[in-house]
Amino acid sequence: MTPQAALQRGLGELALALPAGASEKLLAYLDLLAKWNKTYNLTAIRDPLQAVSLHLLDSLAVLRELPDHVGCLADVGSGGGLPGIPIAIAEPGRRVTL
Repeated sequence: MTPQAALQRGLGELALALPAGASEKLLAYLDLLAKWNKTYNLTAIRDPLQAVSLHLLDSLAVLRELPDHVGCLADVGSGGGLPGIPIAIAEPGRRVTL
């Protein structure tokens, strides 16, 4: 299974619809995380499929618990940008501060 397929499957299981282009941005973010992880050890997760599940989908799972798609969100001590960056990509109308 590809990371793209794993992401789409997981989004379906979470019943989440993302804005156009968000899936590609999320996967590009994972690529950057993997690249910089080699230098700064941002995460112990190295497998791309695990990263989809344990980083992207776990981060996005909180969306249904947040009020509407607007408002502010602070992600304190996010390290590699999780969950703030995936949330910001999924909800571009929400102000997310890391």
